[in-house]
Amino acid sequence: MSKDYKLEDPGEGITEAEVVEVMVSEGDEVKDGDPLLTVETDKAANEIPANFNGTVESVKVKEGETIKVGQVLVTYNDGSGDDSEEEPDKESKESEASDQETEKEDKDDEKNEKKSGKADKKKEKKEKPEEQSTSEEDEADADQGKEESAEKANESESTDSDRPVPAAPATRQLARELHVDLHQVEGSGPGGRVTKEDVEQFSEEAASRESSRARSKAPKLPDFSQWGTVRREPLSAIRQAIARNMSQSWQEIPHVMHQSVADITELERFRRRHQDEVERRGGKLTMTVLVIKALVAALKQFPRFNTSLDTESDELIYKEYYDIGVAVATDAGLLVPVLREVDRKDVFELASELSGLADKAREGELKKQDMEGATFSLTNPGPIGATSFTPIINHPEVAILGMGSAELSPVATGHLDNYKIEARLRMPLCLAYDHRVNDGAEAAQFLKTIVDTLEDPETFMLSS
Repeated sequence: MSKDYKLEDPGEGITEAEVVEVMVSEGDEVKDGDPLLTVETDKAANEIPANFNGTVESVKVKEGETIKVGQVLVTYNDGSGDDSEEEPDKESKESEASDQETEKEDKDDEKNEKKSGKADKKKEKKEKPEEQSTSEEDEADADQGKEESAEKANESESTDSDRPVPAAPATRQLARELHVDLHQVEGSGPGGRVTKEDVEQFSEEAASRESSRARSKAPKLPDFSQWGTVRREPLSAIRQAIARNMSQSWQEIPHVMHQSVADITELERFRRRHQDEVERRGGKLTMTVLVIKALVAALKQFPRFNTSLDTESDELIYKEYYDIGVAVATDAGLLVPVLREVDRKDVFELASELSGLADKAREGELKKQDMEGATFSLTNPGPIGATSFTPIINHPEVAILGMGSAELSPVATGHLDNYKIEARLRMPLCLAYDHRVNDGAEAAQFLKTIVDTLEDPETFMLSS
């Protein structure tokens, strides 16, 4: 029998996805669990597996198409018999039942009409001498009816505001953080479901109305073709998500930047001594791995940098676990997979795990859960030449550390009256933090702790 296979709701407020690859065609035999499509949402690229056994009759989507939850992806035949013979029987029974109900309703109507006729005759006799009083009563009833209508309207409004709004838990959490009443948000999802995008849009529009300093609507772009040839390219779902998230973080979080420079000469020598051993164990010992270890040690000393701010209750949420998000540049954009329980793993484990996550990111194989739940983020554009920059905090985290490009520089050591010049490998670091949660003194101490650790790798590695 021919059946439709539709895009199911993945949750988290996701309502649409872009088809990246169609992996089946008409006539293919498919088993439960076989991949049908690869789609890209604003979270990640994911395969859509079949939940049936059968033959593909037709593919209803194509690569590059944006599909919505509930849309038919393929039609298939599961090999079961045609139940068309059963349908007439079912329809016949339903028709008979409907006819019986109709006959019963007709008889009831006839009885009611007879009773109504008798009642009307009696009523006519009584109405004539009482026409004047009845008119006055009608006016009173009309006034009372208006009052009752107003009361019912108020009750209806109250009932609507008490009715639960369909929305995912993550959407409700975002609404609390942005102080948005979900009852006032018009849902764009299936069945009026409120999505994260709906909440963000409502919050931005409200801020634009209420604050004179809010971001104004971007001016209309000029016609660039009057100066030369142009082309338009739609943003991918991931790039759209990055744009929204970065705008939200920059607008909501008061960013402050602290910069410092770490002498990583000895750390680089340590890395070179141990890189072959790490590679034999399946990993790659990069400077990022070593900075992650130093970062977690500092987070344990300064736990306010490992928190999230709950603006609804004015509370800090301290996280007693250390999951570090590491930014990875890919063709699709900047993705941030998460290393779990970093404090419980040694350098060899972290090196192997980070290499695997980075490969998955570049190959488009990251799952949504691979990029969720970080307590702190690290970004390292240094290898491609960045020296000084201002990273944006990944909401709802409260800080992010950026690594710049390490350079060999002449450095004076000693003191003013007795010094010498040495070539040292120095790496700039930039800490962006939420000033609502931490002050400048705490940030300076936190960053200095990281620098001190990186400059004394032997002691640190032995202690960890």
